[in-house]
Amino acid sequence: MRQRMAVAVLGAVALTASLAACSKNTGTDTSTQTKHKQQSSTIAMDPKDSLGPAKAVPGAVRGGTFHYLEESDFEHLDPQRNYVVDAMSMDQLYIRTLTMFKETGDGTLTLVGDLATTPGKDVKGDCTQWRFTLKDGLKYEDGSPITAADVAYGVARSFSPTLGEGPTYIQRWLADSDEYNAKYKGPYDGGAKMPPGVTVDGAKTITFTFPKPQCDLPFAASLGTTAPVPPSKDTGTKYDRRPFASGPYKIDKYIRGTSLTLVRNKYWDPKTDAVRHDYFDKLVAEFGPSNVQQTNRVLASNGDDAYATQYENVPASLLPKVTGDPAVKKRMVQGLSPFVSYLAINTQRVTDLNVRKALNYALDRGAYLQARGGNLTGQPATAIESPLTIGYQKYDAYPAGTHGDPAKAKQLLGGKHPKLVYAYSNVSANQATAVVIKNSLEKAGFQIVLKPVDSSNYYDNIGTKTNPYDLYINTWAADWPSGSSIVAPLFNGNTIRAKGNKDYSYLNAPDVNAQIEKLSAEHAEQAAPGWAKLDKMIMTKYAPVVPIINTSNVTLSGTKCKNVVLSQTLGTPIFYNVYLTT
Repeated sequence: MRQRMAVAVLGAVALTASLAACSKNTGTDTSTQTKHKQQSSTIAMDPKDSLGPAKAVPGAVRGGTFHYLEESDFEHLDPQRNYVVDAMSMDQLYIRTLTMFKETGDGTLTLVGDLATTPGKDVKGDCTQWRFTLKDGLKYEDGSPITAADVAYGVARSFSPTLGEGPTYIQRWLADSDEYNAKYKGPYDGGAKMPPGVTVDGAKTITFTFPKPQCDLPFAASLGTTAPVPPSKDTGTKYDRRPFASGPYKIDKYIRGTSLTLVRNKYWDPKTDAVRHDYFDKLVAEFGPSNVQQTNRVLASNGDDAYATQYENVPASLLPKVTGDPAVKKRMVQGLSPFVSYLAINTQRVTDLNVRKALNYALDRGAYLQARGGNLTGQPATAIESPLTIGYQKYDAYPAGTHGDPAKAKQLLGGKHPKLVYAYSNVSANQATAVVIKNSLEKAGFQIVLKPVDSSNYYDNIGTKTNPYDLYINTWAADWPSGSSIVAPLFNGNTIRAKGNKDYSYLNAPDVNAQIEKLSAEHAEQAAPGWAKLDKMIMTKYAPVVPIINTSNVTLSGTKCKNVVLSQTLGTPIFYNVYLTT
């Protein structure tokens, strides 16, 4: 939950929470706990804070090819469909949005205008109408101007049922309905290019008018929903293959499942950008290497790998080698992220509450954590919200200790042996944890069938209402510093639709839905205790998930790859300030 004060036109909304430092671990023992620092966040309403160019990174130089290693391809590059952090981090290099968080690395987050001159003007002072003015000099990769109408069109296409995988806050707020595309379905098949509630005045002004107050609109405007898309470049679902660049880089070549190459966008003007740099000449993303292969390559740092960073966490087998060498440890990016990993239970299929409670008692969180690499990679979790969430309250509805309580689980099962299908994203790290989940649940009497799912389609699969799985992992963090973007998207049954769901447990409980609606209408400082209380009520009354761990990031960069840092908003490495040395 976020603490906020009233928004003034030229004031700032201050928020505080205990978030992880983006720092390297200083111990060699994998039992070392991540240290936290106090994080503060503001909405910078003074236009000076949104001006570019971004402050130079000390020691940074221009040039070279930056290499990025990941086991599987991104699910989506289309900003309106993109809702997975690896691709969101990559998107920041070639896509701009109305607002964006500026991260200093010292615990301070500032929401600034990205395309916009400020993070928005509360026109009426009641959060029902927000106006954004675009900066001068904004251009696409072909030199054509970015217009307010293109931003409006980007919002419009996010209403399309065929592009439903992305965030839906703005769409639901404009429609005043969780069934946001029941009437307006986007600009395709004769639909209007201007969504309901959005107006454009000239080339630079866009206004959002909501039926109800939406004080979090500046935060939601930082998501891909507000990325500009010129209608002439929109290819519908094929836009995933070649989004039109508005950021410092553009897509040069994309071979699905193999590689992605970005090169500089010569029309990007650093004077318009308060956050990004374009230090490296080119980025080459390579898809395929496992976490072990990534770590070994970056450890050795031969050839191109000296200029590389890995996406997957360092595997448990290699952590001692990484943490035991002081020179290598300096290249680690490690810290507690805002993400919590859950075992989501498909409540449409697993309807017996005692079975869901038994799953909570049965799971061996300690073994799961060890399979990931020990306490450097996370901490056992028992709540829905992350400890880094403002207003977080610690509780344990199913006290089973770190390694579970099979006897208690068996008691709840009453001699039954439920056969459940566990689906997982088929990459090496998840193959290891799948075995842990299967073994720990079967000790309690469950029969678990493992079902690997192609990683490039994993969230699309589990987000389909009719998916044939009983259990699967979901890892989630707040979309901005507010608990309202955790509990509401994950457990609001009114948002469930055929595809593109975020309520992966498919819980649809009227009392939960009503409380979400009530709390969503309150100021964050008032709602904070209520969100924490609702967190506990959901778990004790419905048990729709098994919280497993509060995750930490442990990745490695090559010897000549500098300034890869852990984002405090995305919980994954970010690259717009990376530079390379010779």
